[in-house]
Amino acid sequence: MQSEKVRIGLIGCGVMGKSLADQLRTIEQAELVAACDADETAAEAFASEFGVWTTTNLDELLGRDDIDAVLIATPAYLHAEQTIAAAKAGKHVFCEKPMALTVEDCDRMIEACRSNNVHLMIGQVLRYFPIHAKVKELVESGEFGKLLCLTIHRLGGGFAGVWAKGWRKSKALSGGMLMEVNIHELDYMLWVGGEVESVFAVGDNFLHPDCDYPDCVLVTLRFQNGALGMLHASQVSVAGDYGGRADCERASLLFPQLWRGELVVQTPNERKVFKAEELSSENPVRRELREFVESILEQRRPAITGEDGRAAVALALAVSRAIETQEPVKLGLGAS
Repeated sequence: MQSEKVRIGLIGCGVMGKSLADQLRTIEQAELVAACDADETAAEAFASEFGVWTTTNLDELLGRDDIDAVLIATPAYLHAEQTIAAAKAGKHVFCEKPMALTVEDCDRMIEACRSNNVHLMIGQVLRYFPIHAKVKELVESGEFGKLLCLTIHRLGGGFAGVWAKGWRKSKALSGGMLMEVNIHELDYMLWVGGEVESVFAVGDNFLHPDCDYPDCVLVTLRFQNGALGMLHASQVSVAGDYGGRADCERASLLFPQLWRGELVVQTPNERKVFKAEELSSENPVRRELREFVESILEQRRPAITGEDGRAAVALALAVSRAIETQEPVKLGLGAS
């Protein structure tokens, strides 16, 4: 790159797009130069708030020579075609989660970026939250022996406020709760526990008849290394909650509040506490964008690749299939 900064265009000016733009402008090595949204009102509002050129035409944005990379923050059903178009235009791509709604689309995205020699990073931001990252570090270190069991629960009460978009109620457009929300947890469990051998799951729709997918799901995993995993995902919980634990051979790692709070490491002889604010003070969205920008400037692979995004999508699809068939589902490279 000739420029000392990565010049970026944003695709999607909604809530997530604005969140990315807010953090991007704090990164010295990056510059937001343009944005695109199919909704003219959204595009104009973004231009007014962020002071950048906007358009409703994606080809017009991708045709600009002063854009090195794009951030894609649109609904999931648009990710594949927008990523492929950006890659063909020679732009590096940061794509929000879920990467896509099918493994086949993930493969198309990976191939388009590879063949056009551009980077592809997927926005699995949980990896940059301080407690999430510390759990990964401790498990990977082997200090406490092998991981035996990893459990996560993420409980909420449905899509409301700025998240109450019609497309989120359609499995065909959003992938359902498992893709739109819990792809975060599924990616995290893969990151910490390793590849998954098989899954079993049950789910039902209790409180959201306007959504064509389960609003409460219980998932059990068998990792290839022999460890077990469990995910409780819910949009039917009056009292929301988000936490979990990792039990290793010689310690339990307890994280009752993943967004904040503390991580407790309990061994037979010692109790150690890590507070989230002491582990890292950098905003996780800023951290993932900084990683993307630095990977371009340093000409290296980003930390969260298209292959990582594909693995999480394949796992989410396997969970959905297990719910539908009421049978265990084995995973493999071609899972779809």
